[in-house]
Amino acid sequence: MTPKEITQFYERYKIRLYNIALRIVGDGMDAEEVVHDVIIKFLRSEQQEVAKPQIEAWLCKSCVRASIDVVRKRDVRKRVYDSVEIDSEVDYQECEKGWSELIAKNEKKRLICLINKYMSQLSDGYRMVLSLVLFEGYDYQEVAEIMDVEESTVRSQYLRGKKRLLQLIQGDLYQSK
Repeated sequence: MTPKEITQFYERYKIRLYNIALRIVGDGMDAEEVVHDVIIKFLRSEQQEVAKPQIEAWLCKSCVRASIDVVRKRDVRKRVYDSVEIDSEVDYQECEKGWSELIAKNEKKRLICLINKYMSQLSDGYRMVLSLVLFEGYDYQEVAEIMDVEESTVRSQYLRGKKRLLQLIQGDLYQSK
């Protein structure tokens, strides 16, 4: 590839990859580094001759994995799930009702802004699982394989993370009234 082609390639994929990385790592500088690493890895690989949809799929999957690696490296001494408190009485139906009420009130744009705002405040485990399931479309089994944890762990992290995110958003909405 010529330098011009490399620049065009980078410009084409940088925003999508940056958004994926940012949702998982929660830090702009780390996300930029992940994007650069993934694109360099691709350019050095032999994947360049495949079709464009396959290129994007490869880049996205590599970005997800590289982002998870960044989160894991932040604190080698502990696993992401060690600090999770177990709620024995989590009312998940109430949590789902809360989301439905926000959407029914026709506050979709505001809800999206609040989700973006509060995703960065979630623990790494919650943020990773929510990002992979909600934004990247992976199912629980795929996330479990990617993160090398049990599927039940992914399910509980997803539900608890979603509940925590809802609490943060509802707190913001009640304060603004």
